[in-house]
Amino acid sequence: MNGGPESRTWDCIVVGAGPAGLNAALVLGRARRSVVVLDSAEPRNYATREMHGVLGHDGLDPAELRARGRAELADYGVEVVRAEVDDAEVRDGVVRLGSTRGPQTARTVLLATGMLDEVPDVPGFDRVWGTSAHTCPYCDGYEHRDERIAVLASGPRGEHLAVLLRQWSGDVVLLTNGPHDLAADQLARVRALGVPVVETPVVALDGDDDGRLRRVRLEGGEALDRDALFFYVGWRLRTDLARALGCRLRDDGAIAVDAEQATTVDRVYAAGNCADPRALVPTAAGSGVAAAVAINVRLTSEDADRAVAGASAPAPRAG
Repeated sequence: MNGGPESRTWDCIVVGAGPAGLNAALVLGRARRSVVVLDSAEPRNYATREMHGVLGHDGLDPAELRARGRAELADYGVEVVRAEVDDAEVRDGVVRLGSTRGPQTARTVLLATGMLDEVPDVPGFDRVWGTSAHTCPYCDGYEHRDERIAVLASGPRGEHLAVLLRQWSGDVVLLTNGPHDLAADQLARVRALGVPVVETPVVALDGDDDGRLRRVRLEGGEALDRDALFFYVGWRLRTDLARALGCRLRDDGAIAVDAEQATTVDRVYAAGNCADPRALVPTAAGSGVAAAVAINVRLTSEDADRAVAGASAPAPRAG
């Protein structure tokens, strides 16, 4: 690579080295684009030890998938650099990023920074998080099939999770952590499926040293024997880059994108969980591919237009 990291304009800077960012960088690297990946090394699924529903990789540690991705990128000259990106703007047809690696300039940028899951503020949660406490039934429900499952969530999210998890177990209890705010039809659905609704606040989780949940302790001394916990508290964008750039956000906090993963700001794309918080690993990776193809098509068109402009420019007169 010619020049230092601050002296060149990249074809694309990818921010985030999860499945979306790495897959996008792989496609762009194979298209012989100049790409660098800036990553904070704080993946959304840091607590997860196995990923599921990923064809050919079911049960693989997500950290291993990321390591394999980095190794594959190296074959195409794409570097993954640990760096925080703390500022961004689009000016004069290029994207300028401020980072702990120094200022960076690119023709396009792909935000693949993921989301940050909010977790229950309950003593004992850290011990079970990622082993027997989860957010996604499609990712981890099968591993807890026919077990005693607790759902910790309120409102429509709680009803949705409780109804969904009845697909994996006949013993599901919904913990609303205070007076429930379920609509009448939502309450009817969970009760019809035999899901008790417990409004008593949760005060602690008891788990073994191996991360297995054993009991959910409630205010007043009551305890429920449970084997797994699925929860929803909320999520938010991991960084403020999208806001700094002026990208429109959806009501759920994700970055609004079109079918080509383009945001509402020219030259800025987004893929993975930051654009779709519910996307599983294959969906996130696929959105990275879609973004990479769109970016490469755009850059190719710009390169061709620049070549035409250069060819049609009048030749300098001889002195």
